[in-house]
Amino acid sequence: MRSKPRLFAFSHICSHSYITGAEKLLLFMLKELLPYFHCTLVVPNTGYLSVHAAKAGVAITVQPIPISVPLYLGQSHLMDELHEFRSRSDYAALVHLLAEQRPDAVLVNTSVHPMPAIAAKELGIPVVWMLMEAIRLTPYTSLSAALIERYSDWIVGISESTLQPIKMFFPHLTHRMMLLPPSWHIDTLHPASWLANRENRRNRLAIKHQHKLIGFIASSIYENKGFIPYIKMAVDVAARHPNAMFLVVGNPVDRPLFDSGIDMARQAGLLERFRWIQFEDQIETIYPAFDLLIVPSLTAEGFGLTALEGLIFKKPVIAFASGGLAEIMAATGNTTNAVPVGDVGGLIARVDAMLTSTDLYAIGERNAHAAEIAYGLTAYRVKLLRLLDMMRRSTVTVPHLVRGSLSVIYLLEGGVLRPFRSEAAVLEAGYSLDQVMEIDDATIDALPKGEPIGRSELPIALPTPAPPMARQLSRSRRRRQSSRTQGGKSRNRKSKGRAAARKRSGSSRKRVRRKRRS
Repeated sequence: MRSKPRLFAFSHICSHSYITGAEKLLLFMLKELLPYFHCTLVVPNTGYLSVHAAKAGVAITVQPIPISVPLYLGQSHLMDELHEFRSRSDYAALVHLLAEQRPDAVLVNTSVHPMPAIAAKELGIPVVWMLMEAIRLTPYTSLSAALIERYSDWIVGISESTLQPIKMFFPHLTHRMMLLPPSWHIDTLHPASWLANRENRRNRLAIKHQHKLIGFIASSIYENKGFIPYIKMAVDVAARHPNAMFLVVGNPVDRPLFDSGIDMARQAGLLERFRWIQFEDQIETIYPAFDLLIVPSLTAEGFGLTALEGLIFKKPVIAFASGGLAEIMAATGNTTNAVPVGDVGGLIARVDAMLTSTDLYAIGERNAHAAEIAYGLTAYRVKLLRLLDMMRRSTVTVPHLVRGSLSVIYLLEGGVLRPFRSEAAVLEAGYSLDQVMEIDDATIDALPKGEPIGRSELPIALPTPAPPMARQLSRSRRRRQSSRTQGGKSRNRKSKGRAAARKRSGSSRKRVRRKRRS
């Protein structure tokens, strides 16, 4: 007997050089689930996330699995793409992994990672689908919502923005949904080191005590993260606040965009007031150096972990009110610092107001207290226990009977499909036909086949045999068809004989008439 059930968690990414917000949230959740589950993290490759998860006691399995961006973007070709994914060898490998290991539950991370959820549900494994992003609203969003509804048992959103598309199309599913915003382990952030880290980092960056350092952080810098609005704000603010300095932290995956922002600062003659760090995995050495944090995301954020981190580190935060960011700012009493998305003028006005404030420290202290109340570990664990209770009450272990597009019924047993010789064999084995679930042929094909179930005199139902009466009718039809065919041949021979006789008779009459004329 296992002391704890087994949970397989799937991450769509495992970067070698940095960690994304989604990876951070999954790592945190796995650490919180370890007291309740034997956790295995399935990653497409080894990297930062897998290394840190392994250190925490999580088992690691490497299995490449394709992701589906159309699911997140709400695009029309979603189902065509998923059908193509099923034909790949990595889908077969995924099915084999889950069937062989047979975890008690599967946790799918993000809305771009549907294949583990699909495979798990078709194998009868309960699925928790964590929605980390706000799915785009398009004419085809219903396809994405329907797919998530079909292939999950519980839908967990890190903000109301992530759950909104599902509620829009499936309002009756509230009993299967819950809100679970992220939290943090304060000991991993080493708060006793913050003051020293501030001095060290600012010294290394040549930031003086009187300077106000305004920060921008993104694991990857691209258009939707709002790098250009940040630069525009910085250029404008710098002209009025000579003590304002600017620090950009992030990996410039869109290099032309990044270079264009740097060119803006250069053309304004302000480049010496900017600093850039590509990546720093120890965030406790970065955030303390800031005096003010800007989070100008241009897309609807699933949550906005950067803003929460700024609040935790006792910093004033100004953000665009995009998706989950608006929720964070409202929950922590920062609504006035949530600027309409894309409003650079509003961003500048709030930064100006902050820089003229003489009590940024007091604002930061209040932010940290508000963040603790709204998103602290106590609040998180209360919600997590609700999810675990939902899973315990809803999970029922039943024999897993499946069939594909053909009539064969299988019992999934130990990662192997055992075919029943007939529907009668299903009933004789003590199962009900109501328990049979139809799944995709790709899943059937991916699994090894075992010994048939049922009496040997019962033929395996492949394909479904016609009923006895139908077979008798078929034989009768064949006899009638045969007799008609044979009769037709006899009639044809007789007709040909009569025609030949008529021809001979006509020739004789012609010879007689010629003799008479002569």
